This record gives sequence, C-alpha cells and structure tokens, in this order.
Amino acid sequence: MSEVTLLLNRLGLERGRMWQAVLAAVAIALPMVVWLGLERALGDSVQTIGDGETLYLQSYPVGRAHLEYELPGTGWSSPSVHLADQRQNFSRDHLTVSVEVDSGVDSLPRLLERRAGAVVAEPGYTYNNLQPYAGSGLSGYRADILGIDTAGSITVVGNDKGAAAILVLLAPGSDPTTSEVDPGAYLAAFKLEGE
Repeated sequence: MSEVTLLLNRLGLERGRMWQAVLAAVAIALPMVVWLGLERALGDSVQTIGDGETLYLQSYPVGRAHLEYELPGTGWSSPSVHLADQRQNFSRDHLTVSVEVDSGVDSLPRLLERRAGAVVAEPGYTYNNLQPYAGSGLSGYRADILGIDTAGSITVVGNDKGAAAILVLLAPGSDPTTSEVDPGAYLAAFKLEGE
C-alpha cells in the first residue's frame, strides 16, 4: 500500500498530474469501500438453528438419497446462510458437527475411510477404533478421531439400499468416548430415505 501511495504522489506532484493521481486513488479505494459497505449491509453470515428445527439434506449430484434430521439441544448455528444440499456444518460452543448424505454407496467401511481421510488430512489428526455401529434403525460403522487437544467421532450409517449418512463430531478434549461426541443422540433423529 505504501508503494501505491509513493507512486501516486510521484505521478501527481512531480509531473503535474494531480487529477490523474486522484482518479487512480479513487479507482483503488472505491472497490474496497463498496465491498465493506455490502458486507455491513448484508449483516452476519451465521444462521441460528432453532430448537426442534427440522433440517433436510439431499445427495449430490444425483438426488436419490434424502436425510431429514434435527440437532439435539439448543444453541446451534451454521457458519453460512446458504446451506448446501449435500453437507451442512454446525457449531455450538466448542462442539463442531458435520452432517452429510450420499447415494449409491456399496461399502460403508470404505465410505468411512474416505471421509475420515479428509478429516485427518489436517496435521495432528488420526482416526482409529473402527467398529460396527447399530442404533435407531440404522446400522453402519463408527471410528474415533484424535487430534492435538481434540477428540471426536465419525459415524457412517446406511439404509441397506445404497443411501448413507455421515456424521462427524469434534470437540476439545482427549477422550473420544465422552458423551459430547457420542453419535447416538444425533442419529436417533436421522430419517434416511432413498438409494
């Protein structure tokens, strides 16, 4: 920014082209002012999720699987106003939740490994303790996620027709078996349809 100021001063004062220097300064500053004005006018880009609000997901690019669910408890928010069709992320205090739906799934363990791979791609994360999961009419697999000062779980469940739901829970701590990252309360509200 200081180089631009020096260039504008040199252009305007040394060469007698003050109006051109002012025009260049306006051309540089105007987009920034418009951007900041729009950002303030649109407001906060965080959407609050109401208690008992039903949320919907649809697989993408082929919309053959549908997931209807509610988040347990209150105080949830989503970091973006425009929620995606296939995946949604939520947070409450320090707990982070990601919910996703997929269609045409042949192998739930392979899907879990693929999704866990994306999570543990961040430095310091790993997953282990892959085990079968059954509850609320859906069955699948669950694994623990461990990171530096972070613990969580990833659970993949399906309806035996090819539709699958992925739930990732992450929270500060070192115990992936804590009730805060237990998928049971979340999966109890999952209604998975499709293939």
